Amino acid sequence: MAVRGMNGALERLRAAGAIRHEERTVAGRVAGLVWVIASLSVIAMALVLPATHRTALEAIGAGGTAWGLLAARYIDYSHRPVWLIHLSAAAGTVAIAAAIALSGGAGSPAWACLFYVVVFAACFLRAPAAAAYFLACVLVEVVVVLDAAPAVRSQATAKLVVAAPAFLVLGGAIIAGKHFMLSLRRRAERLAAEQGAMQRVATAVVTGEPPERFHQLVAVEAARLLGAGSAGVLRFAGRGEAMVLGSWAATPEGRHNVGQCLTVPADSEVAGALSEGRPVHVSQSPDGLLGRLGLKTSVVAPIRVSGRTWGFLAVEAVAGTPAADQTRRLTEFADLIATSVSHMEDRATLAAQAATDALTGVGNHRTFHQRLAADLARARRYASPVSVAVIDVDHFKEVNDTGGHEAGDEMLREVARCLTEATRAEDTLARVGGDEFAWILPETTGEEALAAVERARRTILGCGANAGAELPVTISAGVCDSAWSTEPAELVRFADRALYFSKEQGRNRVSLYGADTGALVKQAS
Repeated sequence: MAVRGMNGALERLRAAGAIRHEERTVAGRVAGLVWVIASLSVIAMALVLPATHRTALEAIGAGGTAWGLLAARYIDYSHRPVWLIHLSAAAGTVAIAAAIALSGGAGSPAWACLFYVVVFAACFLRAPAAAAYFLACVLVEVVVVLDAAPAVRSQATAKLVVAAPAFLVLGGAIIAGKHFMLSLRRRAERLAAEQGAMQRVATAVVTGEPPERFHQLVAVEAARLLGAGSAGVLRFAGRGEAMVLGSWAATPEGRHNVGQCLTVPADSEVAGALSEGRPVHVSQSPDGLLGRLGLKTSVVAPIRVSGRTWGFLAVEAVAGTPAADQTRRLTEFADLIATSVSHMEDRATLAAQAATDALTGVGNHRTFHQRLAADLARARRYASPVSVAVIDVDHFKEVNDTGGHEAGDEMLREVARCLTEATRAEDTLARVGGDEFAWILPETTGEEALAAVERARRTILGCGANAGAELPVTISAGVCDSAWSTEPAELVRFADRALYFSKEQGRNRVSLYGADTGALVKQAS
């Protein structure tokens, strides 16, 4: 128990005497300069005053000058312990006290050198350590007064009465000014960190980062902004559920998989705050929502998009930092995230509109050619097949003539729906003309594509009844694969030839391009 108490006392003493790491080199060199200036003053005083201990004063001055030059020029304090600086300053205080005693005591002008110690301590040391140096300087003066002859004691006492408050006022003013400058510096650093985080997030939005990378960046920046050990971005996925979109933690076990869903109890403090659109500072139990995220004491800020609570940002609360400050900073960051999410959703909507046929909801002409070029480039690189099918609705003009354009539009939507159900996730279906569709089938040979399109043709036979058309709905299609060409325009042209062959053969059939002469070697039966 005693050892533990001693260790605690040593730790508190070490903390009180700490010097900011970036200030250590300057503090050590200034301490050396204090030695030089005070020592030169002692030498000058020994030469000018009729001192009886001139040799001792000159020795103190010479030794102090030598040490001061060494300390100010040659010692690398960034790699030396802090106690070396304190040893230098304390030894300087003792040397000044000795000089005062050797040069006349109460009447010695050397007492003014104590101001050097006061200024040094106030500039570089924490308040407890600086106060200790102030007290040491006052004690030196007290000893001098007590040792003074009765004839000069009153004068020495008056000097002490003036000097002690002067030490306090000077040191206090420097400390207060230093604290003010440090608070401005911390504020500037905090603002710079906030602006940096916001700039990085905004840049991610502008440069079109994928959503998963964007949300991961948000989690990292939120944790960095508050100096927290973990953070998460969650979006409401349904009633009472939130999905993890981005997660970061200082330790791997604190991170969560993207897509993981967590329950948000309706009666929880988090749910109540988020429904009201306000931030909240909460302490969670391990089985609570944030507890399952690895967050114990947490700051949660809602992310509101278009007037609704889209999701929330949760960051581990930092001990020692005011809750109001953490909440404010996270809320400002969440507001930026909300703006970014809104921009991303708008951009995604515009991109979808630019790539989608407005009538049928499948890809448009531009999307088809972009994907075909990309799939063929990949096919050339990996020597894999790609097939293209060009599909035309039979007798579409008659549908428009008999049922009107509304009936024609409904038929196109129904055909697009049936074709979409037949496609795979990696396929691309697009409307490339009035009643013409194109279908890209990666990793698919012509024979395989022929069978897939034939299955779709048979399904579409029932679309006329679903669409309410008087005429049966049939399609004609032509298929060609990349064995005949890996150039997009030529491959489409070959598929078109197969389509024309299907029409010449009476429509309502699928044909496969099969010879360099343009003849077709196979039709679907």
